[in-house]
Amino acid sequence: MVLNRLFAAFTLSVIASVQFSCGGASIADLADSESNAGSAAGRPAQAVIALAPELEVLAVSAYTIDGVSIELLSLSRTGVDVITVRWQYRTRIIEGIHLDPDDDPLDLARDAYLYDRVHQKKYMVIKDNTGQPVTNIHSDDTSLTITPETPLVVSAKFPAPPDNIKRISVYLPGVRPFEDLVLSQ
Repeated sequence: MVLNRLFAAFTLSVIASVQFSCGGASIADLADSESNAGSAAGRPAQAVIALAPELEVLAVSAYTIDGVSIELLSLSRTGVDVITVRWQYRTRIIEGIHLDPDDDPLDLARDAYLYDRVHQKKYMVIKDNTGQPVTNIHSDDTSLTITPETPLVVSAKFPAPPDNIKRISVYLPGVRPFEDLVLSQ
């Protein structure tokens, strides 16, 4: 019990120190910025654009829609015979961009695949018993508009290549391939 509390306290202190050392604002800073945003003295209010927190990125590439990039976040074995790939769609355009105006949202992951150069084999997204890709995106998703504050994070499951394969390429629709990446265990 005491060990759990010490671990929790340590974790919170690490998070706080990382937040402040990386330029994060404290609650007091936010309160000051709100109270000084504008005044009757004629100072204009200052607009602050908060970006979504940056996740660790393995690779980045421009997407087929102008102003959108795809960031590969993780590529790892998550089971004996499964690889999970996570990526996100990001934009710096304040008004936001709709990713999939006419098509099925599942198309963001449906045609993704991994490529094993050693065995010259494609590994397509695993499909469920209804033939839909195993992903966190759903066919009735209507939240495909991204802004700087709200990137879209996608994950998909793939069959795993043999254990001796340590590098693999990731092919995602609408972006150039992410080649020869280290497969984490």
